[in-house]
Amino acid sequence: MTTRNESAAPEALLDALQKAQTILVCPHALPDGDAIGSALALTAALEKMGKRVTLASADPVPPEFLFLPGTEKVVGPDTLEGARFDAAVSVDASRLSRLGACEKYFRAVHMHLQIDHHATNTLFGHARWVDVHAAAAGCIVYRLIRALNVPVDADMAACLYCAISTDTSNFLSNGTTGEAFRIVAELVDCGLPLHDMARRLHLIKPEAQLRLMARALQTLRPFAGGKCVSAVLTPEDYAATGARVEHSFAVIDLLINMEGAEMAYLAYSPFPGTVRFSLRSRPPYDVSAIAEKMGGGGHVTAAGCEVKGELAACCARVDAAMLRELEAAR
Repeated sequence: MTTRNESAAPEALLDALQKAQTILVCPHALPDGDAIGSALALTAALEKMGKRVTLASADPVPPEFLFLPGTEKVVGPDTLEGARFDAAVSVDASRLSRLGACEKYFRAVHMHLQIDHHATNTLFGHARWVDVHAAAAGCIVYRLIRALNVPVDADMAACLYCAISTDTSNFLSNGTTGEAFRIVAELVDCGLPLHDMARRLHLIKPEAQLRLMARALQTLRPFAGGKCVSAVLTPEDYAATGARVEHSFAVIDLLINMEGAEMAYLAYSPFPGTVRFSLRSRPPYDVSAIAEKMGGGGHVTAAGCEVKGELAACCARVDAAMLRELEAAR
């Protein structure tokens, strides 16, 4: 199977998972709700099949997702030294480098498997399910679990709901599909506590995150006549609020929803010399192209990258790239 879009489960992927007894599962570095939720659900399903599964993440599970069932099993890359696996599965990663510190351990496994939905995917797996029309990696994992004939329990339903609802911005993004709604309806039938999950994932914010968001909004900077907007966070902002890097992720959704905004970015520098960008856009503008040129990737309307350099210089590069994208899309 070499195409990016599959209407049925790729047989090679199913066959590899059924044959493997020891499996490494890796979400992308700095895992978001889709990456960690999908990886947790997949891990639970494989364990139900009697597989010995290690779920390893290059970065810790973000605090807002620690309530999900199974997060206590997530280990860091340092625990993988000397471990052997029959197969390794990457989840929600468009390229091998997105696995961060887990990449070298993933590469050491003979069979590489891949589940993803990013248009910038490099198709690196020996067997894969890459569907750019899927609303979230969680949608593909749900299909995969069903294809493996594993019953979805309430814990798996919670993880899959986290994956799908967070990657669709609570079903508000233009990538939301009818399939996403149908899957959630089936998850409710499997025991998903929809009200409690929706409130925890989309409404409740820790104090540190609210204080960090307030500091980011103080740097709000519209440009290009208000069609673009940016905000920045510095190491001092994290220190002053007690916030974590993961608390930054909600800020970008505020920026792209500013009236008149067509593209937005949040530049956050948790430590000097490195700047991470979260980028968003509205059609027809493509921020994945901007991110890819800077070593990142993602979707047309939601992407990210990490750039080495000082904050002001890195922001100037992204400013220029967004202005070029505005001009090219005219």
